[in-house]
This record gives sequence, structure tokens and C-alpha cells, in this order.
Amino acid sequence: MRLLDVGRPTVADMRSWLVPLCIISLLPLASAQTTVSGNTDFEPALLIPLFIAIIAAIILRKWMVPQQLSSLQVGFEIDDDLYEIHRLTSNRDDAKELLSLPGVKFALALYMMAMTAILLLITELFFNPNVFYLPNVILIGFLFLIPVFISPWESLYIQLSGKKVQGLGKGKIKSLVLRFVTLLVLVSATIATIVYGMMQGVASDMPIWYAVAMLVFMAPTILAYGRIMGASWNMLVIGKWRTIIGRPNPIDPDKVGFVGKFFSIILFLFLMTMPFTAINGIVTVFHVMVNKPDNATDVLNYGGIIGHELYLLVQYHPIFSQIEYLKTLPQVLSVYLSINIAVVGLAFIFELLRNLYLGGQTFGGLGGVMLATPREIRTEEAAQSKVLYFAFAGFSGYTALLLFLVCYKEFGQLMPYIDWLEQRGFKEDVRLLATWMFIAVGQAIFLLTWVLSISRFGHLRRLKFDLNPD
Repeated sequence: MRLLDVGRPTVADMRSWLVPLCIISLLPLASAQTTVSGNTDFEPALLIPLFIAIIAAIILRKWMVPQQLSSLQVGFEIDDDLYEIHRLTSNRDDAKELLSLPGVKFALALYMMAMTAILLLITELFFNPNVFYLPNVILIGFLFLIPVFISPWESLYIQLSGKKVQGLGKGKIKSLVLRFVTLLVLVSATIATIVYGMMQGVASDMPIWYAVAMLVFMAPTILAYGRIMGASWNMLVIGKWRTIIGRPNPIDPDKVGFVGKFFSIILFLFLMTMPFTAINGIVTVFHVMVNKPDNATDVLNYGGIIGHELYLLVQYHPIFSQIEYLKTLPQVLSVYLSINIAVVGLAFIFELLRNLYLGGQTFGGLGGVMLATPREIRTEEAAQSKVLYFAFAGFSGYTALLLFLVCYKEFGQLMPYIDWLEQRGFKEDVRLLATWMFIAVGQAIFLLTWVLSISRFGHLRRLKFDLNPD
């Protein structure tokens, strides 16, 4: 068997994995080059990362996913500023029944593919940051590319279907035609972007045009995620704050323990800083692409404009430069922004699912994605299935892609096949800009929806919710 020598760990994944990820991010950098070894000797130890990743994926599928879906609720307005909240799931058994609805298994399979790819990447880096087992690399690519390809396709199809509820996977001619049209639109727009880039006649710019083409392909998912996140921000912030202070709420109807409060604090902090990180990302990309500064790579490497300004402040200030721990602030900010992407991309899938079922976008925000009415979600399995399908199938590929981009941004010189990529123009500055572009576009959609929705924050705080109408 062949071995692929690579580099070091990354920052990625869901809130339950934050601790091991922080440990990984602190491991020392390896000095190995990215080469393919001709060693044919098989060592059982090389399969340990795959074994650990499979075990973790099974735990994720059998325990964590049902646990995260065990407190879904839906709300109905019964009087002025009064909402009646009904439980859809009260425990893991209820959640498992929901996951067995028609069509959901396929969407969940896509989600598990993306998660298993990320888990396998993490375990490879954690157990031996200098050596990748080639079959595992191939498996990571396979598990990663399938959801990346299907996610925007399914996301566009479901958004075009609007609030109309019908069973998934029934094979109706109209549904098949719409699916074919959406795929044709995505592929045509992607190819058109590449062709347009080639027509510009600047070969050195083609890597960026390839990144823009990928951005166009993923646009339906990015648009949907930004809109839902922006319209859900009010509800999630208020809900998580009430969870922290011990008040049951529509997002977390059951009282949580210490661990639940700890993760609620983390999510609350990320939520509160999200508008600022969005502005930082948007302004950074605009500055780099329009002004083309000589220090663009430094700006992108040190957490954008804010991080780079901190770096300059600490580096050249006569007092701050003498304080050792302040010298790490830009790096800490860069790691924070990376973890922010991981948390927003993966942990918030379940938070957004709760709000999608609840209907919090309607009374808590503006400009969101409405897939079904609350009454349909309460009574019709097809509506429940549609929401769950949309979340898992539509977001899994995009969030996994973001995490892989962050890996190549933060530790690119030591990631698999980095030499091959650099020979084709994907050097550090291109990888950095491409990653920031993906982040900034989603942040721009979020920020626009957030600005529209923030006017409802005060009114939402005054709403009353009957959490136990029975």
C-alpha cells in the first residue's frame, strides 16, 4: 500500500468536538513535505484512524443526531403576542421516528458522509500528523465530494418548490423535470463562469475563477443558509440567553445541566459576535480584491482587517510589544474565526432545524426560507420530512466544504496534495482569498437578512409562549 506524507491538524466540527479540536490545533507543526511514498508494507496501525472515525460516526448517528432532534417544537399564534407551543419530539425515540420518514434517510446519509470525511481527516491528523494512509485519503475524497455535489442541487430544488408540501421521492414527472432543470442551471452557470474567466485571457487568474465557479455552484445553499441564519438570529440569541439563565424557551424547552449551559454560552458568544465577524469578512475581501494591497496575504492570514490591525498594534506599540501573551492575539483571533466557521457550519444545523420547525423565522425575523406553514409541520409528515431533508441534504456539503477550505487556509502547506495544487496556481494567497470569498458571500447574505430582521428583536422579547398547552 502507498502512503501519503502530510502535515498537521486542523480546526473543524460540531460543538461536541470542540475540546478535541482545540487539542489538535495546539499540536506542533510537522516539517514533512507532501509526497507520495512508494512503501508497500501494510501496517495494521494505519487503519486505526479509520476505525476511530467509524466508531465516532456510529455514535454520532445513533446517539447524537437523535438527541439533538429530541426536543423539536412548533408554534401557533393564538392571541396577540401569545404563541402556543406543541412538542413534535420529546425523546430520542420520537426523533428516530422522524428520521425514518420517507426521503430523510437519503439526506441523513449525505450528512453522515460529510461528517465521516471530516472525522477521518481529524483522526488521521491526530494520530499521525506526518503520514496519511492513501486509501483513507481516497475515502475522504469520496465521502466529501458526493454531498458537495448534491447539496446545492437539492437546496435549489426545494427552495423553488416553495411552501408546497408533497412527499419526497415519489417520482412524479413534474418533480423529475424540476430536478433536471435545477441541475442544468447549476452546471451551466458553473461552466459559464469558467468560460468567462478563460475569455479574460489572464492565465494566472484562472485559479480564482475556478473558486468563483465553485462559489456559483454552491450559491443556492449559501443563499439559503445566510437567509435562515439571519432570520433566526433574534430567536436563537434570545433562546440561548434564556437557556443560560435557566428559563425554558421554545428553542430549549427542557432545562439543561452544566454541560448544556456551557455550550449555550459558547453558541451565544458566537451569535453575538456574528455581525462583527461578518462585517470583518466582507470588508476584508472587498479591500483585498479592489485595492490589491501588497500585504494582502498577511491581512488574510491574520484574521482579516481586524486581526491584522491587532497584529500591527501589538508588533509596533512600545508597551504592547513587550507583553508576550498579547503577541498571540492575532493568531487567537484567526483560530477563533476558524472555529466560528465550524460551529456556524455544523453545530447550528440543529439549532436552525429547531427554529425551522418552530416557525421562528416568521415571528422572529424577515427574509428567511419558508418551507411549510406551522400547521402543516404540526400535522403532516410530508412537511416534517421536507424540513429535515432540506437541512441535512442542503447544508451538509456546503459546511463540509467550508471546513476543508479552512484546513487548506490554515495549514495548507502541510495538507494532502498541496504540491499538486500549487503547481496549478493554487498557491497560499489564492487559497486564502478563495476561502475568504466563500465565507464573505455567506456572511453578506446573513448580514442583509440580519439587518432586515433586527427590528423585530424588541417585539420578540415581549412575546409570550405557552410551552405546555396540554
